[in-house]
Amino acid sequence: MANPFQKLFHLGATDLWHKKESRVIGLDIGHSSAKAVQLRREQGRAILETYGEIALGPYGDLAIGQVANLGTPKLVELLRDLFTEANIDAKLISVSIPLRSSLLIIMELPDVGRAKLEKIVPIEARKYIPVPISEVELDWWIIPRVSEAKEAVEHQKVEVLLAAIHHEIISQYREVVKMVEREAAFFEIETFSSLRAVFSGDLSPTVIIDLGAGTTKVVVVDYGVVRLSHTVSKGAQDITLSISRSLGVEFAKAEEIKRQVGLVETIEGERVTGLVSTIVEYIFSEVTKVLTIYQHKHQRAISKIVLIGGGALLKGILETAEKSFEVPVTIGNPFGQVEYPAFLDSVLKSSGPGFAVAMGLALRHLEELG
Repeated sequence: MANPFQKLFHLGATDLWHKKESRVIGLDIGHSSAKAVQLRREQGRAILETYGEIALGPYGDLAIGQVANLGTPKLVELLRDLFTEANIDAKLISVSIPLRSSLLIIMELPDVGRAKLEKIVPIEARKYIPVPISEVELDWWIIPRVSEAKEAVEHQKVEVLLAAIHHEIISQYREVVKMVEREAAFFEIETFSSLRAVFSGDLSPTVIIDLGAGTTKVVVVDYGVVRLSHTVSKGAQDITLSISRSLGVEFAKAEEIKRQVGLVETIEGERVTGLVSTIVEYIFSEVTKVLTIYQHKHQRAISKIVLIGGGALLKGILETAEKSFEVPVTIGNPFGQVEYPAFLDSVLKSSGPGFAVAMGLALRHLEELG
């Protein structure tokens, strides 16, 4: 899909950029793991060279699957290990900015023309950004009107999609990239990266649900444009913590049980599946509230839902989502956009949902290389 922030947070072109390097890395540093995808361009095709994932937990003296907030030295150590283990050797790298370190909102403003909006947007943004505007990178885009938006037209309003990233997170990631001896091409808020990897371009309302470790991100794309972004404050880690507390086992053991049981199998009777379903049902209930508000406001029915993120790998999650939302639900397959050896097919389909952000970054990178 077209990304309104295609040049947002773009760093200065590197020498490699000018040489039309054909091999790129997309890097996604999430709550509980870091994922990287390396692609190359060959005769107009995107070819998967390698990919890899590494848990953050052990680098912060935590268990695999736990949410970890690593400082620069530990991030550098982690990425060096990831690149070595996955044989990632390209030099150009694009990096996602997590939604927790950024802001993505839609503002309704007077339709006074772009020139005047240039002055109004930074002022209005102060109402939503909890730090001085001087401390963030700020960009915005006017959402095109559609025929159903009669009320906005009547009241001479426009919707503006606003994005902001704190200078501090960009500086940290820039330093990390330099220390792992790579050259940064651009930073991009993870929302747009994941959409590029799994959104099919439908004009009807499509929902992307990113089931992460610490949070669940919800994005509504309508007429090919991001119209809503919302975060639910629970994720896959909450399921593991619930199992750990209930059964009195360590987090690592609880994580193992969660992956084995999911929503369909039984261990310790029905006790574990009940714990899993309680958290999943809460998340889906919160998502339903958001979607109901959107549908009521815009009089547009959600046509389909796509699940991505590590939580989308939970056993039985697809069937549970179908029952919860009563619309077609699919599991995202980011690797479906690239070529790779046939023997990797089952492996990539099973791990694919978690690589949506990294894949979306790498695909944009290849596009920009021309």
